[in-house]
Amino acid sequence: MSASPCRVLIVDDDNDTREALKEALSEAGFEVAQAASGDEALRRIAQDGEPNVILLDLRMPGMDGEQFLQRVRGGQARVIVLTAEAPGRILDLAREAKLLSKPIDLDSLEEAVKEACAA
Repeated sequence: MSASPCRVLIVDDDNDTREALKEALSEAGFEVAQAASGDEALRRIAQDGEPNVILLDLRMPGMDGEQFLQRVRGGQARVIVLTAEAPGRILDLAREAKLLSKPIDLDSLEEAVKEACAA
């Protein structure tokens, strides 16, 4: 009996980014879902349960990544923040999250997700 695949939720308002990340991670064997906003991600989590890993863009309209992190704080999912910059307040907020710089190196992303799934 094999273990269930690691579930990853990509939260990013850019459709092309979400699709590219989904394709790369799906090919690597992860079970991947997408959300175009923080609000959509919260609905998906409520409906489907908490994923193992959340890939989170910080700059989104509506509920941004910082607000989303505040809402999911205390959950079991490991968070990997995808950002082009890391201001001090984000680093303070995301101390338990891993930060990956944009543009994303897919090999580094896959390794970070594997590490998060194993934790």
